[in-house]
Amino acid sequence: MVKAEKLSVFVNSVVAFFAQLGESLTDIDTPYLHDNATPIGYDYSGVIRITGPLQGSVYVSAPSAMLRALLTVMGESDSSLEIMKDLLGEIANTISGNARTEFGSDFIISPPQVMDGAPSQAYLPKERRSYIIPLHWRGYHAVIGICVA
Repeated sequence: MVKAEKLSVFVNSVVAFFAQLGESLTDIDTPYLHDNATPIGYDYSGVIRITGPLQGSVYVSAPSAMLRALLTVMGESDSSLEIMKDLLGEIANTISGNARTEFGSDFIISPPQVMDGAPSQAYLPKERRSYIIPLHWRGYHAVIGICVA
């Protein structure tokens, strides 16, 4: 499992993403360990698989209302499901790409896959646990999940 002190790279990545938009997260709660028997997630999740010396996945999950609000802040008038999912994939890609900078070139990331709800057991094996980092922006709640060993 990734050491707790390394979680800051994921937090810093999402803070930087919001800063690019001229926004800031209202709050980032304390990360906690969660079993994967009941994955934490919202309407949609953008998942990146990790391979190399570290194996697992990183995901970001958010409600559709938050994604629509982000698109509005970005000046995007189209808030169709396809555009919302593209945005979520971009956020996930940004987070894992920045993590690759921290963990090195052996940290191999896949293109993001966006799915309805929380990631499945294929991404979050029940025998492992995930770090969950709760995020808050303008009254919306989202999470980053990290299940890497």
